[in-house]
Amino acid sequence: MNLILSLDYELFFGARHGTPQRCLIEPCQALLKVTERVGAKLAFFVDAGYLCKLAEHAPRDAAARREFDAVRGHLASLARSGHEIQLHIHPHWEDTRRTAEGWHFDLRRYALHSFRAQDILDIVTRYTRALSEFGTPVAYRAGGWVIQPFAPLAPALRANGIRIDSTVFPGGHTEDSIQALDFRGSPDKDYWCFDTDPLAPASRGYFTEVPIASIRVSPIAYWTLAARKLAGGARHRPWGNGGAIANGKRDLGRKLFASTTSAVSIDGPKARWLERAYREHKARGRDCMVVMGHPKALTPYSLERLDRFLKRHPEITPAGYARYANLA
Repeated sequence: MNLILSLDYELFFGARHGTPQRCLIEPCQALLKVTERVGAKLAFFVDAGYLCKLAEHAPRDAAARREFDAVRGHLASLARSGHEIQLHIHPHWEDTRRTAEGWHFDLRRYALHSFRAQDILDIVTRYTRALSEFGTPVAYRAGGWVIQPFAPLAPALRANGIRIDSTVFPGGHTEDSIQALDFRGSPDKDYWCFDTDPLAPASRGYFTEVPIASIRVSPIAYWTLAARKLAGGARHRPWGNGGAIANGKRDLGRKLFASTTSAVSIDGPKARWLERAYREHKARGRDCMVVMGHPKALTPYSLERLDRFLKRHPEITPAGYARYANLA
């Protein structure tokens, strides 16, 4: 089975947004110590709006310049080592301000489809160009998985040579006002072509969906996860020094009191679900499993679980998105 390890390379988006050293550089270094043992090349979905904002402030802000140089240098190092640099868009960077205290986020336009068509084209073009020094992105992942509706985004992605989406995790559903998504109608396949709806396969579609693996999770599993976080300790302490956006009350209640679907992830205690997800994928005859994560949310525990998983399954072939770029 092919295994794609994909990381959303981004800061936190609240008052405690964290630093690139703690949220990006240090956890990636720790992760690569694990994955290099099996020769895996990773796919980094880089929050390109962050790069654009740093570039905007760097000429007149020494701290922004140092941050910009550190992140660019890190991404260049990853690209030189053969890792994929792909496109991740959190468009609320368009409304973000910077002061001496750091970034101040306005999340009212969290979804890319919140913008006008011309603005979407401008954002996708500028953000893709910001990554061009590290290679040519072929794949996209929507910030917060907010890919629906896709039709307003399709022309801009096509214009910038993006042929792959890897946002959908089959069965996923949330009614959160910021991160609303509904992937319950998704095919259960390794990949499929589509045109304007990533849940609607089209045999000659321009785009290819390479979905993130998903898994059904019981309330007990989430209570156990919460207990692990509360227990704390160095093994469960994330590298990232920021704070995540809180779950909506309705969605949090559903996770704690009903079975839900989660993306398969190496973030914190969720990494303990890797083995079950792999067994279920094999049982369904799948040939590819996409696992996601965030450098900012990695912990020593999650990397221990990933290391154990990779050692247990030498039959797994590490893969990337480039092989799916010309399937349509």
